[in-house]
Amino acid sequence: MEQGQVRERFVRWIQDTKELFALLPELLDHDQQLTAKTGHAEQETERLRRELAELRKELAESKTKSGDLRREHDDLQKELAEARSQNEQLRTDKDEAAQALAKVLETVQATNQIAQKLGVTRSPFARREAVAPAAAPQPTPLE
Repeated sequence: MEQGQVRERFVRWIQDTKELFALLPELLDHDQQLTAKTGHAEQETERLRRELAELRKELAESKTKSGDLRREHDDLQKELAEARSQNEQLRTDKDEAAQALAKVLETVQATNQIAQKLGVTRSPFARREAVAPAAAPQPTPLE
C-alpha cells in the first residue's frame, strides 16, 4: 500500500471516529432513558406479580366461601322443604281436628234439641251435688 492510500484511510478513520464520538452522548442518553424505563417496568412487573398473587389468594378464598355458602344454601333449602312438609301435615291435622270438633258440636246440638223436646232442663253433664253417704250401721256387740 502506498503511503497516500494509508494516509487517506487514516484521515477517513479519524473523520468516522469524530462522527461516532458526536453520536455517543446521544446514545448514552438514550441508554440511560432505556435503563430508567426498564427499571420502572421491572418495578411495575413486581407490583403486578404481588397483586396477581393477592388476587389469586382472594379468588381461592372466594371459591371456598362460595362452596360453603352453596352447602349452607342447600341445607337451608332442605330445612325449608321439611318445614313446609311439617306445615302441610299440621294443616291436615288441624283440618281433621276441625272436622271432628264440628261433628261433636253437631252431636251436642242434636242432643240439646232432643233434651228440649223431652223437657230435660238440666244437662246430664252438669255436676251433681254430692249426697252425703248413709252412715254405715254400727255393729252390735256380742254378749
